[in-house]
Amino acid sequence: MTENEFKPIVKKIFEQLGLKTKGIPYESLRKTPDFLVEDSSSTYTVELKIKEDDPEEIQCDKEILSKGELLGKESPTGPRNRLYGIIKDGADQIEKYDLDGKTLRVIWLHSTGVNPKLLNMRFHATIFGTQDLFGLGAKGLITFTCYYFNESVFFTCRNSLDAAILSQEDRNEIAVQLCINTLSPKADQFRKSDLYRVLSKGLCDPIILESRNDMIADCNCDRKDKNETIKYLKAKY
Repeated sequence: MTENEFKPIVKKIFEQLGLKTKGIPYESLRKTPDFLVEDSSSTYTVELKIKEDDPEEIQCDKEILSKGELLGKESPTGPRNRLYGIIKDGADQIEKYDLDGKTLRVIWLHSTGVNPKLLNMRFHATIFGTQDLFGLGAKGLITFTCYYFNESVFFTCRNSLDAAILSQEDRNEIAVQLCINTLSPKADQFRKSDLYRVLSKGLCDPIILESRNDMIADCNCDRKDKNETIKYLKAKY
């Protein structure tokens, strides 16, 4: 599915949620976002990006299988540099269009293809820079999810991107999740919006998850220096 094919679906989803939606006219001299969306109190600038399976990887797999050979594949779900570039490009388009920051800025990331669930997980890890951490508690080993531990789009674009909507094809339906950039200065404003309310089911807001024992590395540490980030987390928690 292409972006042009998916745009009417995005518009329909917004309208079913009770939000007014209109497409942003194409401009030949610059890339523009895709939608302006309005609810009772807020306006959103929305850019759509779609990712499907790597065609070169698919072709390579087919060649191996056509020879009757066994194919082994790893499926890492952590942050991906290629996805980072796609999302950062979309965030830049939104910022250049909404220079005065009058709207809430949202990027819609849709996963399609053979394994949309895997792509969706990679998108999630790339926007949040998540990392699983381990510690010892009273009952033994404890696992924590830490947001912004690794390089992430939300950290890099904390002043220009307020949220992301992740969607994937699931049994011929579109599953949608709203993800809040808690590092954005407009995070509290976003939480008061209609969009936050209508997409509260399945919402990913690290502030809420922090109250359930996940962690937030809301520091200015160099993400390449893991020891510095861990030092910050120890002091914070």
